[in-house]
This record gives sequence, C-alpha cells and structure tokens, in this order.
Amino acid sequence: MAILGGIERSISIKINWLVSHGYNVVLVTYEQGSHPLSFNLHPDVRVIDLSTPFYSLSKYSLCRRWFYFLQMKSVFFKRLENVAQDVHPDVVITIAGCMNVIKEIYNACRNSKLIIESHETFFSVVKEPIYVSNPILHFVAKYYDRNLLRFVGRFDRLVSLTCGDADEWRKHISTQIEVIPNPLTYELFSLKDKSKNTSFRIISAGRLEEVKGFDRLVNAFAMIEDKCPKWRVDIFGKGSCENNLRNLIVNCHLEDRIAILPPTNDIFTEYQNSDFYVLSSLHEGLGMVLLEAMACGIPCVSFNCDYGPREIIVDGVTGMLVEEGNVEKLAEAILWMIEHHDERVNMGKKACEEIKKYRVDIIMQNWVKLFDELIK
Repeated sequence: MAILGGIERSISIKINWLVSHGYNVVLVTYEQGSHPLSFNLHPDVRVIDLSTPFYSLSKYSLCRRWFYFLQMKSVFFKRLENVAQDVHPDVVITIAGCMNVIKEIYNACRNSKLIIESHETFFSVVKEPIYVSNPILHFVAKYYDRNLLRFVGRFDRLVSLTCGDADEWRKHISTQIEVIPNPLTYELFSLKDKSKNTSFRIISAGRLEEVKGFDRLVNAFAMIEDKCPKWRVDIFGKGSCENNLRNLIVNCHLEDRIAILPPTNDIFTEYQNSDFYVLSSLHEGLGMVLLEAMACGIPCVSFNCDYGPREIIVDGVTGMLVEEGNVEKLAEAILWMIEHHDERVNMGKKACEEIKKYRVDIIMQNWVKLFDELIK
C-alpha cells in the first residue's frame, strides 16, 4: 500500500466504504515498513504491518536469497497467524499479487472464510508461459504453478475483475469464481466543459514496467507527431523502465512533446485537463485508469488486450479499441481523436454516463452479498 497505483486506490475505496457502513476492517500489510499509506483510510481502520520486506532480499546471491526467503516466509506465517488469532476475522481477503506467500496465508487464516482477488490477469500470475524456451526453468515453473493453483483452489472464492479473466481461471481451479469489478467513488463524476476548449494534451498513467507498454505509445505518437504539432503526451508513473523510456523519447526527438512525470495524488485533475487517454498495456486485469479517465469525461484509446479494455470501452461510442500489438493502428486512432474534436467531446460525455455503473455503492453491494453468503 505504498504505491500510487490502481490496485492500492481500489483497495482503499473498498475499505473506506466498508468501515463507513459498519464493518470492522483490519488492513494487514507485510512490506509497508515506514512508508506512508498511498491513500487516506478511514480513522477506524486498524493497520498492522508484519515487517517482512521480501523485496529487500534481491541484494543477495541466488542461494542466499533462497535461504533468507524461506526464513522470512516462516516469520511471515507466525506473525500473520498471531494476527489471525487476535482478530478472529470472519473473512480474509488477499490479492493475487501475494502468491509468493499464498500457502502461509491459507494456513494462518484457515479458520476464516478466504477470498483471493485477481487484480491482474491469470497469465500474469502463473510462471510457466515465461519459461517455455528453457526446459529446466519450464519444469520448475510448471511445478511452482501446480503448487500455487492447488492452494488457490482451497480458497472459498476467487474474485476476478473481468469475465474474460474469470473464464481463464475456471480452466485451472474448481473454486467458485465471482466477477466483481473495481469501484469508483461518487466525487469522480464531474465534467469539465470541453466543447469549446482543447488542452492539446494526451494523458497516460501507470507503472513504468514492460507490461504497461509505454514504449508502444511513444512509437505510435512518433508516427504522427508531424501531423499534430500542437499536441503533447504526458505519462504519469515510475518504474524500472523509466530510463529506457526516456532514451526512446530522446531517440525519437520528442523531448519537447512527451514528458514522463511522477505519480500524483491528484490524477483526476490531470484527467480533466487532458483531451483523451491512451492505454498501451500488453494486458490489464481491468484498467482502473480507463474507469477514472472516463469518469472525468474524457474518452479512451486502447489496445484490445486481455481482458479489461473490451469490457469497459464501447468501441466507437465511449472510446476506441485497436488491434492488440498493432502500433500503426494505435497511431491512426490517436490521430483520429486529435482531428475529430466534436466526436471526441461527445465520446467523453457518453463515457462519463456509461461508467456510472461502476459507482462504489453499486459495486460494493456485490461484496456485501458475497460476505453474507460466505458467513451463512
């Protein structure tokens, strides 16, 4: 909960709603340390950090790292078990990003009803597809995945954000699966009149990692930059690919047209001061940035990647979907948005209306129903 990301934002929204509606919520982190929480939480939320920073093990050699990893997993289990015995939770929810300690979570909280949320796609969780070309690592990854899915299958429910991702999980586990997308808050639904004004600004945001495909956005804009000299692209985020992205921008001679900016707590103002959003990810669990941008009245251009965009964007109505991986088509869609002001504004208005079905009060009723079913 130390990153200004979509997962952290959606978790905070859900926690705050639950507490304000009478639920007792304890947030357990394990790598928070002294980092402040990404988003404000209701004062009645109890926050416990287990102080097991697995990320710090990367400084060790492979053998030592594995030894310390097993040691830290043991500490993680004992501390989480103590928390569970102290709190006696009716329901425990974890996310698929915690798969490295899924066995420990299951064993420490086995007396509670267990839910696992898949915020990303199934294929971003399993390891086997990554190592297809290496027989030894492929064998190890296959064993890892089989063990991982065995414990996921023991959870009472798996909650997926999209129907497409849920279908993929159903092929591999027998756990009952629910589809509940992430919610948006009421205050996001405010439109800034764009009918007469143009910001000449394209916005994108997210972790600067390979999976987000920002290099594809840079390359797409490079194809059309001479046809839209007034326009610029602002990318909000940080990550391991930042230097590579900056070098790509320089190589494309776009230093004055594309900026990489740090994450911001006021991303909604940035959406409203932009004309449209571009998502260039290789895959998305849902795509909170799409929901947020559309709620602020701007349309989105996105690759039709697995799985979120096609379940959010109505192609040609609230935005544009482009063939996955086709950077030239992405460039064409961006240019169309730039050159069609009135259509773009109308798309933004329709996007804001369409996205209201993701309001927090609507989405959270699905969670309440799920809790009631499990506790009964």
